[in-house]
Amino acid sequence: MKSSISYLIRKLGFPNSCNKIAIGALAAMMFSYNSYAQEYAVSQTSSVVQGRLPITNILVAPASVTNGANAVGSTSGNLATMSASGIVVTLISYTSNATLNLTMGTPVPAAKTSYVKITEPSVSGITLDLGNLANLLGLLANNTIAVTTNAGTASSTFVKDGANNLYLAVTSTEAYSTISIKLDFANSVGLLGVGLGSISMGVDYVVTYENSPIAPCEADDIAFAGLDPDAAGIALTLTQALQDPERAIDGIITPTNYSLLQNGTVAAVSTVSQTIFLGKTALGTNEIVATISKPAALLNLGVLENVTFQAYMGETPVGPLRNVEDLLADLDLLGLFGNDSLVTVAFSPGVPHDRVVATSRTVLNANLFTGLRIHELGSRPPVIFDGGILTAGREKDPLSVNLNVAVAGVGEPGFGIQCGVQGDYTYELLNVANARTMGGTLPATLTLSTSGVLSGTPVVDDAGLYTFDVIATNKFGQADSAQFQIQIDPALPVTLVNFNAVSEGSTASLSWSTSEEVNSDRFDIERSQNGKNWAKIGSVASNHESKIERYYSFADAAPLKGANLYRLKMVDFDGTFAYSHIENLHFNATSLVYPNPVASTENLTVNVADWSKVKVVKVVSASGKVVFEASNALLSGISAKNLVAGAYVVQVTLTDGTTSTQRFVKL
Repeated sequence: MKSSISYLIRKLGFPNSCNKIAIGALAAMMFSYNSYAQEYAVSQTSSVVQGRLPITNILVAPASVTNGANAVGSTSGNLATMSASGIVVTLISYTSNATLNLTMGTPVPAAKTSYVKITEPSVSGITLDLGNLANLLGLLANNTIAVTTNAGTASSTFVKDGANNLYLAVTSTEAYSTISIKLDFANSVGLLGVGLGSISMGVDYVVTYENSPIAPCEADDIAFAGLDPDAAGIALTLTQALQDPERAIDGIITPTNYSLLQNGTVAAVSTVSQTIFLGKTALGTNEIVATISKPAALLNLGVLENVTFQAYMGETPVGPLRNVEDLLADLDLLGLFGNDSLVTVAFSPGVPHDRVVATSRTVLNANLFTGLRIHELGSRPPVIFDGGILTAGREKDPLSVNLNVAVAGVGEPGFGIQCGVQGDYTYELLNVANARTMGGTLPATLTLSTSGVLSGTPVVDDAGLYTFDVIATNKFGQADSAQFQIQIDPALPVTLVNFNAVSEGSTASLSWSTSEEVNSDRFDIERSQNGKNWAKIGSVASNHESKIERYYSFADAAPLKGANLYRLKMVDFDGTFAYSHIENLHFNATSLVYPNPVASTENLTVNVADWSKVKVVKVVSASGKVVFEASNALLSGISAKNLVAGAYVVQVTLTDGTTSTQRFVKL
């Protein structure tokens, strides 16, 4: 006997888990926590137990906890490692266990969950596939991995996050501050089937998210999928009731990425459930949102009434139980679902909840496949989308306007999305056509891009006021509609081909041409130095009606010193007008007045850049008599018809006391 035991001991060894630890650390570093507040363990203690054979005192089955401090604080990728080993031969047993205690800074409330990030347990000396769900869950069932808390009765289960990291989800019936994780080789003997070997597991950190209230726009970006299908009336060894559960929370919504929940074709009554645990308690206003598709084997859509979603608070169901068939019918998606396409359903539980359970049931003697593909499942704030009035467009002019410039109007407060930013959504017109419909109207020449830009070139007869609806949809399929309004003005009376300004000595020479004129009255020439304050400095009559190219010109004989901005105001007979683009010239020195000399039929223009800085303007005769005085802006100039022929001086006094003068001659 002794020689046999000695042989077994020589074979006893421990796995080198460095590679697994490195992989676990890399996954941990890739996992982000977004805006959630979280609490981590602040201290740790550890202990090991090493039993000895009753017939000798020289044999040892080692246990260990190494680098326990690595499990304290937030994720670092550095692991604490627990190992236990043992020998069981006929009636002689020798095993060991290791315990790691993790203490939180503040107590965790009763029924709230802490998540202990671990690596998948590894085993040496035996042949055991821990990738097999039944074997992995068995480690908890037989207390090979035993989890307790310092207060209340603890319960634990394996869960995964969207990045496929493994966790122990721990709750207790009372508020607790310490979680104890025990790795006990003695309890693994029945599961392992052989009494020789060792088992080890890495522990990264423990975290709870319940230490701050959830925000109105906060979604379950931190969520965990339960690995253990809650099944009844079905043999899990014969049916893979739950496949890839973490894919329901990984944020990847594609036809090939899904969690499969299924009973298969079972003649007896059976139920299978998948649980999604939320990091925090969600608000009652949140929606349960699921992107789903039909498994290929599901041929009878009538069984979808037996596939349900239910919100829970702890172990208690809250809010309505909704079946998939009704949810699809409410959204007119049942026919599309039959084509194996991805569809999104949503409903509001109306009460706070911290988990969502999807359940598939069969009925007696139905012998039909029942199940569901879940591409994404979570609790999310509803989409609230607001519209308003957009910048006006004009017939024959290209239009490009972003929805986000809409201002308040038509019962809407202006563009806004309550949760997220414009780029988080895609946009499309809702029930909108060129003829009036329930969703409003738009010219057929205008289209809306998925990024939210309305563009096109309205044609003649498109003028009018248009009210239309737009639906905004996020990547999870949630949507809301808003109303927008845009005015399309009639086409301008003039089609402007070009407009140019050039300096010729101390004169600004303006020229332009048109290719078409309809009911056109005139061109007003406007000038500014700052692009904000504009003054009319002249006017040129148009040809009124024309289908050929026409040419026009105007000379500014007294441009301002410095920058001179010019634009055309193209005016129709009915007062409709539009502006040309702006031309810019610069002059180093300019005349104070023009024209010089001035005729009786002309107005003398005073060249002032900013009339708000002018105190008074005077015209003084050669004898020193003030013949004209004004303190207001003389944008139309000074009439020369009342001046007798001769020489005069214009004096412009500014509010700062400075005075400019220039001599001119009246003809």
